[in-house]
Amino acid sequence: MSDCSVSGDKMRRGRRSIISACGALLGLAALSIGLPSAGLLSAGARAAPLCDEYNPYAPARTGEITLDATDFADEDGTEMLSFVETQSLGKVDVEIVRAIPARSVRSVSAVPDISEMSPHHGEQLKGIKVAVSLTKTKARQPVRVVLKLRQVCAKHFRNTFLYY
Repeated sequence: MSDCSVSGDKMRRGRRSIISACGALLGLAALSIGLPSAGLLSAGARAAPLCDEYNPYAPARTGEITLDATDFADEDGTEMLSFVETQSLGKVDVEIVRAIPARSVRSVSAVPDISEMSPHHGEQLKGIKVAVSLTKTKARQPVRVVLKLRQVCAKHFRNTFLYY
């Protein structure tokens, strides 16, 4: 008759290694079938730090957007509107980089906002609502305004077709 007894310490270590092995296999199985939460199942996975959109001192990104005649919101050509998708509702700073014709911009507004429904499955996008008010010119000159946008917690700057 063989001795099948295992001391308590060896048994605990064995149980831990079995649990670790099962966890690793479960993580690999989840990866192989494409589960999005597979990263949560693996023991070594670390979550990226979350950015606090409501902290004005949180990390920010900068991008440029160019508005032209395709962005006019009125027939007079005195207002341009756009929406830039950034996946953030953080604080926004805006600066005019260039305006053609010179001194054609009366005012600029760039505020965090959630878009109206998009055509992609009806979701609403986080980003920046941009409005530019222009002076009325006598002759219909081509207008081009380049803006520098800076937003807290912005992941990217995608100019969209969404207008208000």
